Order: sequence, then C-alpha cells, then structure tokens
Amino acid sequence: MTAITIACGTADAMPLYEAQFSDSLDHPGSPPPVRTVLIASTPRCGSHMLGHAMATTGLLGVPFEYCNAANLAEWKRRLGTATTEATLARLMARRTTPNGVFGIKAHYDHCAALGGPEALFAALPGLRVVHLRRADVLRQAVSFAVARQTGVWIGGQEGTGAPARYDAELLADCLAEIAVQNALWAEAFEEAGIEPLNLYYEELVGDLPGAVAAVVRFAGALPDDGRIEVEIATARQGNPARTAEWIRRFAEDRAAGQREPRRGFGRILRLAGL
Repeated sequence: MTAITIACGTADAMPLYEAQFSDSLDHPGSPPPVRTVLIASTPRCGSHMLGHAMATTGLLGVPFEYCNAANLAEWKRRLGTATTEATLARLMARRTTPNGVFGIKAHYDHCAALGGPEALFAALPGLRVVHLRRADVLRQAVSFAVARQTGVWIGGQEGTGAPARYDAELLADCLAEIAVQNALWAEAFEEAGIEPLNLYYEELVGDLPGAVAAVVRFAGALPDDGRIEVEIATARQGNPARTAEWIRRFAEDRAAGQREPRRGFGRILRLAGL
C-alpha cells in the first residue's frame, strides 16, 4: 500500500488509510440521499469493523470518517472543494447507495468540522444515529493508547513505526477522552431529540452480521426480498498478552495511588464508569 501523509498541526506526519479513497467504493448514478446512517463513536470501539461491514451490504452507504480532520483535508484536495459542506455534498453524490442511503462515521471531535454536533446532524438528510460504544472501557483505552503510539488505527494501514510502550499517563488520558466523548454524544442526542440505536463492540465481535442486520432494519433499508449480505471486511487487531499486562500494571499503579500530573486516576476511572 502506498502511504499518503499529512501534517496535523505540530504532530508528526501520519500515514492515512489510503483504501478509503478508492473509486471502487463509489456508487455512481445513485439518487440523492434520503436517509443517512451516522455511526457516532469513540476511538477503538469497533467503528471501523462496523462501518466496513455496513459498506459491503450495498444498503447503508460507505460509512467512513469523512469529517476526520486529516481525511477531510485529503478529500478536499482530491475533490477540489473549499468547505466541509461542499465536500460532504460531493461525497454524498458518489458514496450514496442505490437505495438512497448515505453513511458516515464520526467521533465527537469530528463534529468541529461543521461547527458542532447540531450542524453535523442538520447536514445529514433523514438522519438515523447508531451510538457505538465498548462495554470494557479499560480495554478500549489500551487499544486507543497503542494506536496513538503506533499510528495504526485499522488493519492494513501503514503506521509510524513507533513501538507501543506502557504509559500510565497516556492510558489515563485515553480513558478520560473516551468517557468525555461518550458523555458529549449522549448530551448532543438529548438536545437534538435523537433516539439512537445503541450497539456495543462486544455485540459486533459476537455477531457482526446480526449487528449489521439490526442497523439495516433501524435505517428502514431492508430490501423487498429481505436479504442482507454482509462480508467481514476488516481483521481484528490487538495483542491479548500486551493488553492483559497493561491492565495489570495500570491496576497496580492505581492501587499504589500513583498520580499523573494533570489528574488523579480515581477521577479518570469515575469518568470512565469503572
């Protein structure tokens, strides 16, 4: 895979997941979208797994991270657009499936591309929201910390080459980020009067085709013949031995009362619901 890199502020250039830009994912000639499925997620909760599986059905658009700052910049370059609104319009024209469904996934911070969640919701016609979370938030935080260090967020993506090392402060920060984003999503749904379909990572791992079928029904996208064909398009990542080791060390640090500079472990864990 040829890596595309983009500089993100003062951070090192990070390789993008190039496959997301492939013309093979387009649906030329589809009608304008009458319905949108938004996967509202947090980092490392299985949103890539769900989005890619949804894309294989031909019923739910192609739910990728179009408003991720790095992805959005590359889409603007490729499409010759200047604004997020114009970019989304062009993406809808090429990534809406023939049944009129557009798909997108976003972490809460991606809403900033349009000025906040209210503006994002308003930009998506016929909105249906899938709120995807992970019940085991500590394992999610470990996965998040690994991805932040290595730059690998999905199988097949070229990373930075940096190794993953246990870092209690980073792990605590990842826990806090997940907790805050989940809370902000919930608040945004309440304010907008949205009742999402609630799914969990653990459900995807247990029965991904069943989870996708639930999304199809929720979106009102069930075809006349009732058939839903789902492919498992991504490989699960993770290193169980490393995850167990990091959880053990984090528990020991917490028991010992170790504090990182900006906040205590107790506050972080309460925010994360642990």
